[in-house]
Amino acid sequence: MNDTRSEIIRLANELIRSVGYNAFSYADISKQLNIKNAAVHYYFPSKSDLGIAVIKESHSLFLEKTEAWSKLNCKQQYKKYITMHDSFVKTHWTCIVGSLAPSFDTLPENMQKELQKLVNTILDWLTELLTKGKETEVFNFKETPRTRANMIHSTLLSSLQMNKVLRNDIYKSIQEGLLNI
Repeated sequence: MNDTRSEIIRLANELIRSVGYNAFSYADISKQLNIKNAAVHYYFPSKSDLGIAVIKESHSLFLEKTEAWSKLNCKQQYKKYITMHDSFVKTHWTCIVGSLAPSFDTLPENMQKELQKLVNTILDWLTELLTKGKETEVFNFKETPRTRANMIHSTLLSSLQMNKVLRNDIYKSIQEGLLNI
């Protein structure tokens, strides 16, 4: 991938996670990368094209991580998932889903669809993991695996958002509770 294109995606990803999709412009990217706005438009004619590229990259990274985790047992995979966003705590970032979901209705339809694909991929993977873990009695919970997956994902997502607001350790305390499944 072209270095400039990659840098634009990297910076857009950081901006979405830190200030939100609607709060940054191509001028913010061009200024930080010391390039012209036209260079950003060359790679991403519209802001939604850039948003889609960020979501797709997040989707690819999730698939890469879960593939790497597939050799681990259910409990180890679960822990990897629960601790996946630890590095965001210091920067007060949220995950890409947590960054984009609050403004979902204002996102272009093509971005909405990509975000839905990502969320469904995450929930499908987590549901499958929880199903295997419940069947082998590694995990013990009463809800259906899909309901539990929704609860876990939503809890992690909101804990990152609350951590951003309160600047405290709510993410870590929620994480500890989720690890006791």
